[in-house]
Amino acid sequence: MAERPDLEYFVPILNERLRTRRIESVAVQKPIVLRVAVQGDAASLLAGQVIESVKRRGHFVLIDFVLPRLQVAISPMLAGRFAFAGEGQPPKGKKAAAAKPKLPRDAAVTWTFDNGETLVYRDDVQMGKVYIIERDAFQLVPGLADIGIDVLSPAFTLEALQTLAKKRRDQVRVFLMDKSTLDSFGNAYADEALWEAQIHPKTMMNKLTPDDLVRLHQGIVRVMREAVDTVQSRKPPIDEKLRDFVKVRNRHGEKCPRCSDTIRRAGVHGHDTFFCPTCQPETRKTGVVSWG
Repeated sequence: MAERPDLEYFVPILNERLRTRRIESVAVQKPIVLRVAVQGDAASLLAGQVIESVKRRGHFVLIDFVLPRLQVAISPMLAGRFAFAGEGQPPKGKKAAAAKPKLPRDAAVTWTFDNGETLVYRDDVQMGKVYIIERDAFQLVPGLADIGIDVLSPAFTLEALQTLAKKRRDQVRVFLMDKSTLDSFGNAYADEALWEAQIHPKTMMNKLTPDDLVRLHQGIVRVMREAVDTVQSRKPPIDEKLRDFVKVRNRHGEKCPRCSDTIRRAGVHGHDTFFCPTCQPETRKTGVVSWG
């Protein structure tokens, strides 16, 4: 999933490059990712539109137009990403340079602009969705209307977390993944925040102690802030998700960087979770299995 550090990096880049550009044409390579909540098709609705801004709302990318009737909301989900066609492709002679750039095999939707550039929404598993809606009709898009508290804002205090925790009777990792509560964790940084806080992913929210909540608050803020700063400083291609700096995510069988025990993997509500059994001791009998 495109998580907040990824979005905070590439959305401003998209905004800078696309703002004031006019859409010349739209092509849908993978119709399964498209949802149109107004009359018409993508090509006829969007051709001729001038982009006013590209911004983030939760885990969505929103494209607004100068004529304020329509809006595009893109949820990249697990594998969705953006790229400009042809960037990074080596030139192969004058004829090739003059030809249209080759699209990647996982291209799902493409927008071509008045300056000749083509933006590609890529999705090799086709889990993400591209919605065309009336401006601000957020209720038509699952997950777009209810966005949780910004964990990097002054509003996300320890007291705010304590208030949220009082209402929950689920596992702490499920809580972190609830985007209507927190903006906006996915699998990777949920694991990282829990490792930082030294809390087992299957701990029930109503079993967290006051000290646990202090560590969880600190872990959430520290992990998200450091991840945002790391991605910003390294400036990867916009279709690359940097994860090589994470401590536990997808590191099953490796040594914990804190205590050197072996990182384990388990399942929480159908998702893999990675944790250290020493740093994050289990507090209840859950039957956690370390998968090979």
